[in-house]
Amino acid sequence: MNRSEKKRSQRIFEILIVLKVIYMLLGVLALISSVDIEKSINVYLLMIYSIVILAFMTLYFIWISKFTRHTEDKKFKQSYVFEIVLLLMIFITVLSGTGLYQSAYKFICIFIILIGAIQFGSIPSLIISVASGLIIISIDVLVISNENILSLYFERDLVLMSTIVVTSYILGMYVNIEKEYSKELSELVNVDELTNLYNHRYFQEYLDKSIEYSIDYKKSVSLLFMDIDFFKNYNDINGHQAGDRLLQKMGIILKSNIRENDIVARYGGEEFAAVLPNTTEEDAIKIGERIRKAVENTNFEGQDKQPNKNVTISIGVSSYPNRAKSKHQLIKIADDALYRAKSFNKNRVETYHNVLDDLCANIMIEDKTVRSIKAFISMINLKDKYTYGHTERVVNYSKYFAKHLNLKEDEEIKLRIAAYLHDIGKVDIPEGVLNKKDKLTDREFSILRNHSQYGVDLIQNIKQFDPFISLVKHHHERYDGNGYPDKLKGKEIPYLARMLTIADSFDAMTSNRPYNSRKSHNEAIEELKINAGTQFDPKLVEEFTNMLEIYKDKF
Repeated sequence: MNRSEKKRSQRIFEILIVLKVIYMLLGVLALISSVDIEKSINVYLLMIYSIVILAFMTLYFIWISKFTRHTEDKKFKQSYVFEIVLLLMIFITVLSGTGLYQSAYKFICIFIILIGAIQFGSIPSLIISVASGLIIISIDVLVISNENILSLYFERDLVLMSTIVVTSYILGMYVNIEKEYSKELSELVNVDELTNLYNHRYFQEYLDKSIEYSIDYKKSVSLLFMDIDFFKNYNDINGHQAGDRLLQKMGIILKSNIRENDIVARYGGEEFAAVLPNTTEEDAIKIGERIRKAVENTNFEGQDKQPNKNVTISIGVSSYPNRAKSKHQLIKIADDALYRAKSFNKNRVETYHNVLDDLCANIMIEDKTVRSIKAFISMINLKDKYTYGHTERVVNYSKYFAKHLNLKEDEEIKLRIAAYLHDIGKVDIPEGVLNKKDKLTDREFSILRNHSQYGVDLIQNIKQFDPFISLVKHHHERYDGNGYPDKLKGKEIPYLARMLTIADSFDAMTSNRPYNSRKSHNEAIEELKINAGTQFDPKLVEEFTNMLEIYKDKF
């Protein structure tokens, strides 16, 4: 609920309270005014009677303050029916205590009708007005025995009933129109004009409410972050109008593949977000996969000009409270998962889990140290987004490379942690060098080459990281001795560092980098083979290419 809606709801709540206070006071005054102190009761009994009524009013106001706030847009539930019945009973009591058919307080039923119209709309208001009229008419029929008097009061009360019914209907219609108009205004504020999805602002509000619900009812809430693959390429080739049509079509697909209580919003540009209340991460992955397939199987204008001859979408998944512990963390993890999906060849659904957590747990590295390493990696990500995806992919290649070579568990863990740390020294490399699109000058390349030693400097004072120092330092050595920083040759280079060099180089060749054009997997494999014996260990190149074929569905 946005600020204007909250303000409107608060004003309506205040109006309802005022109406109920006036109604109750009129009822009390009517009953008190009908008491003849000299003939019926003494002053003390009147005081007791007033205290009881005031106590009843106090309890009633506590009750309505609990159940009335923000109810103007809710369904006509049992608790509200009970309240209206209670108000009608008070009305009957007032009529009974003030002369029944002769009562001068029949008009107070208009307050119940006003309350019903404002709180529930036209139909409930009409029902309340008919019920009030029937109460008045029934008292006439049941109490009056004289036909002439009955005819007189029945006629008057029938006119009163008709007036009340017509008034309630017109008032209810006005309230309904106001609600519809308010809803339309709210949609204009909350809906993205191009895609007809919710906008970023409403996404934030709905996510807040979903997390509150999750906390109150001990349920999970999941989040999907979605990004159209190669959308800039699509816009550049097909034009921005075609891009707008694609976004509109994408909005329809996304809305048709979520559930009733889910919402999907345009997060910004070609990015979308879906909030999935009461949904576990496993179920969110299934929903994400359903969306991914729906997009992949849809024919879009100009899709044949895309790099993969199709329009696809990458999706990141996160969940609260199992994965994330706050709204900020939920969004960040979903964003990290999306970037992971984009990094691993796109058109996929990914969750994000920091591999460093599990790997470091195996060698008993303190949480404080792990957090420090993550902080450095985050700093690199801010300077060079490529490094983040590159690191994740090199860790993945290293995992299956170690598995293929049947390395011992401790050696596999050592390789994967080194793969995670191998570019940590880039935190000290200027952003202009990391992101330069033109070819690096000799001086700039010399600065970039220092990242291996910078990485060693960062971790060398952490005792648990001693086994990884040589791998971080020597992952740019060449098999022929022309690498850096120490120009090690052949088997002088640590075995795991030689493995890391191949995984690192293969991903560098198959990724978009500021200063290199991307190669296909086959082209990169050919490049590895050409440089086997010079840059790379020839036996390990052969094993790596075999591994790529065996585990091709993992990359």
